[in-house]
Amino acid sequence: MKGGEAKRRKLLAQSASCLGTSREELSLDFTLPTGQSFRWRQTGQSEYTGVVANRLVRLKQDDDDVEYRVLARGLDTDPLQDAAVLQDYFNLHAGLAQLSAGWAERDPRFRAVAPFFPGARVLRQDPVECLFQFVCSSNNHISRIHGMVERLCSRYGTPLHPTVPLLSPQPDTTSPSSELQADADLRSTGSGLSYYAFPTLEQLAQATEAELRADGFGYRAKFIVGSVAALRSKPEGGAAWLCSLRDVPYPEAAAALCTLPGVGPKVAACVCLFALDKTQAIPVDTHVWQLATRFYAPKLKGKTLTPKLMVAVEAAFTERFGDHCGWAHNTLFISDLASQQHRLPTHLRARPTKAPSGHRLGSKGGRSSQLEAAASSEVSCQDTLLLARHAEFGLRPRSSQAPRNGHQQSLGVHIRMRSVQLGHDGLWKGV
Repeated sequence: MKGGEAKRRKLLAQSASCLGTSREELSLDFTLPTGQSFRWRQTGQSEYTGVVANRLVRLKQDDDDVEYRVLARGLDTDPLQDAAVLQDYFNLHAGLAQLSAGWAERDPRFRAVAPFFPGARVLRQDPVECLFQFVCSSNNHISRIHGMVERLCSRYGTPLHPTVPLLSPQPDTTSPSSELQADADLRSTGSGLSYYAFPTLEQLAQATEAELRADGFGYRAKFIVGSVAALRSKPEGGAAWLCSLRDVPYPEAAAALCTLPGVGPKVAACVCLFALDKTQAIPVDTHVWQLATRFYAPKLKGKTLTPKLMVAVEAAFTERFGDHCGWAHNTLFISDLASQQHRLPTHLRARPTKAPSGHRLGSKGGRSSQLEAAASSEVSCQDTLLLARHAEFGLRPRSSQAPRNGHQQSLGVHIRMRSVQLGHDGLWKGV
């Protein structure tokens, strides 16, 4: 490499740069600590430090832009690609403000709450990292998921050594709840803070079920080990196989994910939405259920959670918001979090909604002791794959109703799985 080019790369690696995006297009506070990714630590006011594509990155938001600085990097990273990597991670190719204006025209609830949560953007994460984060999310709450993901990275990932001192992660001073922050142990490590790249499948293959159980992963240990083995058995390689799901229809991608141990339809929907470019994916959890029964499908209120009900919830969002309904639901979801109610005027604040009969959809991760055993039951994906083929050819399975307006891409149409999996295969956000 010539001397001038090497000097340029060194300067890029050490200096701060800007993403060139407004707060209306990207708000760090409404994007990073809201349960899409569990790898970010708040290190200041509107400042977050985390790992993206083998880069330790510090992000700082001001009124006009988002400043970023790469504090450490893996050997395979190119400083000239830093901006492109972050733009891809934040899905900055899509104009969120324009999309939001369209959703506001369609829906009065969105029109009312969206101005209080500008820039609530959906991430485009690495599929391997996203998958295992949400396997860890099963019947869990955000602070504990943070801890599990950090343990995976520190045990099996590659350390990234920063070139400047790091501040300890800060508690959330703008929210009445600490549920959107990492565990206290992540804030008490002082100057010894460490960051790691997310482990590759080869690195994760070193983990045993016994080791993971000893580290507090519980029944999820079996799923992590099983999914790693299943992915490594793919002829093209597990990471490449997951990335290839970006190029297939949503039903096919979701069905393929459900063949992995520990992945039910909601975890699959999370991975599809946050890593695989499926903008129409709707992961149904407590808050989404509440939103649906209050504003979009009130006839479902009080009914038992079933695959047919999941179809109806997804169809209601699709009908109202169109192909990017998953993105629209993200803003609505954030507006429904208890920790965000202080941002809304009183008349817009969410009120508790009774969960479907037979299911405890409590807040802050509270679950009955039977749920661990229930969630550990194997998911049968034979029907999922068959119904995905039905969707591909526009056929209607006899056991479920097709979504209105011809949306054959709706996930719920082709998934006939156990109700307990549909109801409890993971808390993808702070419930």
